[in-house]
Amino acid sequence: MRDGSSSAAHEAADMTRRMVCGGIAGMAAKTATNPLERIKMLSQTGEHGSQGKQSVVSLYRSILANEGVLGLWAGNGANLLRVFPAKAVVFFKQ
Repeated sequence: MRDGSSSAAHEAADMTRRMVCGGIAGMAAKTATNPLERIKMLSQTGEHGSQGKQSVVSLYRSILANEGVLGLWAGNGANLLRVFPAKAVVFFKQ
């Protein structure tokens, strides 16, 4: 009986570890790509600057000038709250 409960505990720990690792991996990937996503979003919505169509480089420079380096990661916290559970579930199923 001990072996059965030990095996179940080991399996539960393994699933938890996979979920946490999947969530952290998803968060790392989203954080790494957030500057490009932010530039893409601003380009699509036209919210940054009133100069009409801006190039990727000019949007990048505009964000740095107006918001600083951390401006490239604006909105990343909310994104991470969404990504962690979604990626944890994906790794749980594998």
